[in-house]
Amino acid sequence: MARQASGGRSFFSALCGLLAIVLLPVALVGFWASVLLTRTDVFVQELQPVVAKPQVQQALADGIVNGVLSAVQLPPAIEKALEAPIRTEAAKLVASPQVASAWTSAVRAVHSQFIAVMQGRGSTELDDQGRVAMRVTIPVPALTAILQQAGVPNAGAIAPVVTIPLVKATDLQTAQRAYRIAASWGPWGPLVVAVLALLSIALARRWRTATTLVALGWGVMSVLLALVIMVAREPLMRRVDPAVARTVTDAAYGLAARNLYYEIGIALAVAVVMLLLSALSLAFRRRGR
Repeated sequence: MARQASGGRSFFSALCGLLAIVLLPVALVGFWASVLLTRTDVFVQELQPVVAKPQVQQALADGIVNGVLSAVQLPPAIEKALEAPIRTEAAKLVASPQVASAWTSAVRAVHSQFIAVMQGRGSTELDDQGRVAMRVTIPVPALTAILQQAGVPNAGAIAPVVTIPLVKATDLQTAQRAYRIAASWGPWGPLVVAVLALLSIALARRWRTATTLVALGWGVMSVLLALVIMVAREPLMRRVDPAVARTVTDAAYGLAARNLYYEIGIALAVAVVMLLLSALSLAFRRRGR
């Protein structure tokens, strides 16, 4: 009977330890998603610096040029002559506080809209290709004089809208499921994994062995998750279209991945501490004999 009880404890110890190891990447990603996807202030804080990236500013400058030229009604020859000075001013404009403010407002608006759609409380606007998009309305006072000289009426009222597609409308249902899972279970993921690890150690006949195995498993899974984040970047970016969306998404991916790397670093630090505690306990035990 005692052997059966001991065997049962060993089985549950091994099961809890295996689940604690396997579920670690899921818990880390879930916790990250629960913070980034459900909290507008955090989302804005994460994506606010993206507008300062050179490649993003270049993409926004292209959007300004295209937006201004499409808003004016001028002969093709004049539009072609205007493109160079407009692009010069646009390159200066995208580094200005006005564009940074417009970017922040657009990010906040699209995330608030995103949460409403994910929770079924509202509808979303789509672009002409059926995609959910972020729209950045950019005032261009520096271009007013250039446009007025070219004979553009109401030049001061022109404010091009740079559209950045985010997700296809057909993918919204999948996004809603992911959002609900992240919002409900994401915050609890690390706690569940920690409890499973503690149960594995508490039920084990040799707690040092269980501690060592869980720590090694966490270390391996953390490294694998970091490698997946690094390797997945390029294939994911190839699927994003158009170029302006790819540029913004790539910059945002780097910032978002940074937070996941922080979580991975914490998991690795905990694993190292567990290994040290197990090794020190074993050394003290041998010295005490």
